[in-house]
Amino acid sequence: MKYIFMINRFSLKKRLNNYVEAIKRAAKKLKLDFKIEINDEKNSTEDILNNYKKKDYVIYAVGGDGILNRVVNAIYGTKNKIACIPAGTGNDFNRSINEFFDEGDNQVDLIKCNDKYFVNVGCFGIDADIANDEKVVHNKYIPRPLQYKVGVAKHIILFKPYTFTMKWDKKSKTSKLSLVTVCNGGYYGGGFHVNRDGIYNDGLLDAYIITATNRRQLISYLVKLLKGKHKESKYVEHVRADNFTIITDNEIDGNLDGEALKSKKFEMRVIRHALTFYHNKKLLQQINQELRG
Repeated sequence: MKYIFMINRFSLKKRLNNYVEAIKRAAKKLKLDFKIEINDEKNSTEDILNNYKKKDYVIYAVGGDGILNRVVNAIYGTKNKIACIPAGTGNDFNRSINEFFDEGDNQVDLIKCNDKYFVNVGCFGIDADIANDEKVVHNKYIPRPLQYKVGVAKHIILFKPYTFTMKWDKKSKTSKLSLVTVCNGGYYGGGFHVNRDGIYNDGLLDAYIITATNRRQLISYLVKLLKGKHKESKYVEHVRADNFTIITDNEIDGNLDGEALKSKKFEMRVIRHALTFYHNKKLLQQINQELRG
């Protein structure tokens, strides 16, 4: 088995050399057949992974949720397996690994949203506004653990409700909302456990429709989210289905596992067992050991 480590230079920045050397040492100690790839301004993740479309390798996404999303979109439909080494801002997919995944191969559902794919969480409305705010989430002057919280504070101040039409299982609902979160996994926003019911391979999505329409209601919901009690909020509707459609009057932001998109219509459906996620605990432990020196 060959391992390809697809490293996101842009999320690692000053830590790039540390990760490259740690991966090299760990892979050599475990006697792996491996290659390290690093994206840059001239060679995107997608361009690099085009070279592996006809292979049957394990492709490691090294970085945050954004690089994982790009690797997922690049290798879907190939024989390659996907894996990850968390080294980004959020690392939300990684938070679920030990909770849901066994050692070795695991079948994972994929969600198609318009012409893109995601594996963990898609958010729409104020959540996406926060996640897509580059002035905050990648601000070098704001400590990484605080970036999402600063974004929340900023967008609460700017908040105006959206009008969403939600469709699922022949049902339809139109109302003013603050956000919709569609989950395959459990965590988003850098560690918020939004979906405790999430299972990555059950063929279903969990949608959390937040009906808060002013700042006071939104803050009430967010306080419960911080405490892990948001399902108790009167502003939350929880729905399970294998497909969802969101329609808005004006183009709005969406965010799929850290990757931004804009549209007036987001059509989502589950593709069952579309990916094989490879979990190698020994390799992850060895890399962490090498990083610690």
